[in-house]
Amino acid sequence: MEYIGERISIKRVENEISIVILSTVDVVKKRLLLVWFILWSVSGIIVLTQYFTIADEQTRVAVLVWLGFWGYFEYKTFKAVMWRSFGFEKIRLQERKLFYKKDVRGKGKINVYEFDFIKDFRIIEKQENSFFENLNNSYWVIAGEKLAFDYYGKDIKFGIQLNEADAKALYKFVSGKM
Repeated sequence: MEYIGERISIKRVENEISIVILSTVDVVKKRLLLVWFILWSVSGIIVLTQYFTIADEQTRVAVLVWLGFWGYFEYKTFKAVMWRSFGFEKIRLQERKLFYKKDVRGKGKINVYEFDFIKDFRIIEKQENSFFENLNNSYWVIAGEKLAFDYYGKDIKFGIQLNEADAKALYKFVSGKM
């Protein structure tokens, strides 16, 4: 097994190459995200239990709207906690195909892309001072892919929150095999 970068490992077996990109290496941020998730869950449970004691109909509607937003962010935070704790990206190059999977505890869909139809393989350029760039690179979001290619007119992205050096190394390795 060889390593290119902090989070990327490569394993070669006969006519197959497996690349694994770990989701994180920052233990402190992972713990803070878990604490945030626990506190967010407790706050929502408290509001939910108080909902049944509210007599005013308008207040009940406002609390229901708040609980809707709470539920959405509870789900998104849970996904981020699971990704940061157990997730990784797996890329397999075999028989002129690229297999890609975002794996969280063995779950995730494998997408298959044939080399012949992969066009414009590239590193996604960093946009300085962009709000969305900064948001996508934040720890609690599962986004910020650094590599992309065009497949039948659709942008396929991977390499979640890789640093610039790792993205370049992975780009060089994968483009040399395609």
